[in-house]
Amino acid sequence: MANDLAEYRSSMLYRLKDTGVKYANADLDEALRRVLNEYSRAFPNITTYDFTVSTSGRTQSITALTDLIAVLQLIHPYQSSLADPYMYEREDFYIVFSSGSPMFYFTGTKIPQAGEHIYVRYSKAHTIKDLDSATATTVKLDHKPIVITGAVGQCAMIRSHSLNEQWGGKPGEMPNLMQWGNTQYSNFIIELQKIKQEINLPTPKHGWALDEWDDNQEVMA
Repeated sequence: MANDLAEYRSSMLYRLKDTGVKYANADLDEALRRVLNEYSRAFPNITTYDFTVSTSGRTQSITALTDLIAVLQLIHPYQSSLADPYMYEREDFYIVFSSGSPMFYFTGTKIPQAGEHIYVRYSKAHTIKDLDSATATTVKLDHKPIVITGAVGQCAMIRSHSLNEQWGGKPGEMPNLMQWGNTQYSNFIIELQKIKQEINLPTPKHGWALDEWDDNQEVMA
């Protein structure tokens, strides 16, 4: 099973009862992009990245974290040889974007120094092999039918809009196609709510202090 873009397109055309006449590859791919974005938000692809600081400073570029959605954990300084390499977990940072590129900005007293390592666990967007030059498909195999359901719904709704502006269309074809597409897409949204329960994302140990007393309790803990 290839599980690539060609296979996704084939499955979509089968569901749409089309042989590529009504729905061009460009339409199928655009529908997949839209659905893949929503799937990634509900069930992100979790991965890690360990990089060496090249220049000392509070601001550190993280352009290598491609398709970044959110940072879940940051370890600095990270030393894989330690008995517990995760002991230096940090939360005193935030992410800024400069010209569309993400960067870490550390607010604490420990400023990253050249040569040190920073380990990041983060969520990123899913990919389908050959879609926008992706080299692998990261969608869970049992989630594939869900993604296809959402994509065919998008395709149908997109085509129904184009039919509305064409002469000679069959009576009722546009609203019927829109209704069918909306039903498929609604089923996709329902399934997204279910698969959200399958993922267990780590959460920060500490939240914002409510007041001075609360802040002191965090220090004492």
